[in-house]
Amino acid sequence: MSSKHAALAGHVRRLCSLGVEPHVVIPHVVESVRAMVGAEFGMFFYADEHYAMVDVFSQNDATYAAMPQYLSQIHNTDEEARVMGVDFSHAMRRGRGYENSQRVDGRLLKSIIYNELWRPLQIRYSLELTAFDGERGRGSLTLQRAPNTRPFSDSDSASIRPLSRHIAHALACPTVRHLHHWENGRSSIIVADDMGKVVMQNAVGSRLLALASGETSGLAHNARIPEWLTPLIANFNRIWRGGNAAPPAYERFNAAGRFAFKAYRFDGANAIADRALIAIYVEHFPPLAFEIETLGFQLGLSERQRQLCTHLLLERSHAEIARLMGIRENTVIDHVRKIYGKFDVHSQGQLKAVFRNAYSHAEREA
Repeated sequence: MSSKHAALAGHVRRLCSLGVEPHVVIPHVVESVRAMVGAEFGMFFYADEHYAMVDVFSQNDATYAAMPQYLSQIHNTDEEARVMGVDFSHAMRRGRGYENSQRVDGRLLKSIIYNELWRPLQIRYSLELTAFDGERGRGSLTLQRAPNTRPFSDSDSASIRPLSRHIAHALACPTVRHLHHWENGRSSIIVADDMGKVVMQNAVGSRLLALASGETSGLAHNARIPEWLTPLIANFNRIWRGGNAAPPAYERFNAAGRFAFKAYRFDGANAIADRALIAIYVEHFPPLAFEIETLGFQLGLSERQRQLCTHLLLERSHAEIARLMGIRENTVIDHVRKIYGKFDVHSQGQLKAVFRNAYSHAEREA
């Protein structure tokens, strides 16, 4: 395995070990594994305890428009089993899917799957990795290459196979509520009426609401705001009538991070409905350890340095860091010296600014 692949694999293992909500972790896992084998884009199909697909994530937005056709004509059908050698549910039961589409290429090119799904999505080759925990599959990661490219090799498959149990761990093991969160939030607006019916939402708002609820996010939009959010709009009349009151606010914490909600009068109500409409502003602040892991990897820090940076940004002393990480204080000091030298900084505050800038750059690139 090359040093680049080893670093990406280590990053995936670390992401999967943090006890963060899988729907936050999986998109970063897909991106990292895609980079390992040079795929055009990747997808992940989540499985429930009954071996059924319950959600999907895709780096290709066109996938979501194709999902109804896929679910009605291909998923878990005799056609899927005939062409790919196994359908989704059986793959989850045995812990192994079709792995490399090149093995079934002759059947695939003549199939409904290729003509009705792969061709419109610009997929020519696919590499599959079942997230297997030793007993069953927890989901399926698939990586795609476009037409006029080379097929995936046995080497590509071998390079990602060891990640299977780590991804399964992220999906199956209990998540934890993190006490510290990243200071910058990703935000969106959801518009609802005073009875809780969702009137307007975009994909980001739908996903954030699903993350806050601990629900699936890729296959459906919310028809109503969840019951736990109803206190936000319960006493909205004063604001709607122009009263001088602060916007109602609500916070929620779970394994995906901290979620902050505020409700405002929606001034465009008359253009949409005759009743009161409320703009709900939602911000998501991911767990600090998760954000430092993703940003630290982009900044070129080693796995140990990324872990240590989480403690540094919490302004912990060298002695405390040594105790928490189970290493000698001199080792901590050596790591800190190397981290500061890499970024030409001299304090924890300056290091925090490095991560803030990296976050801002990542958001602009997204």
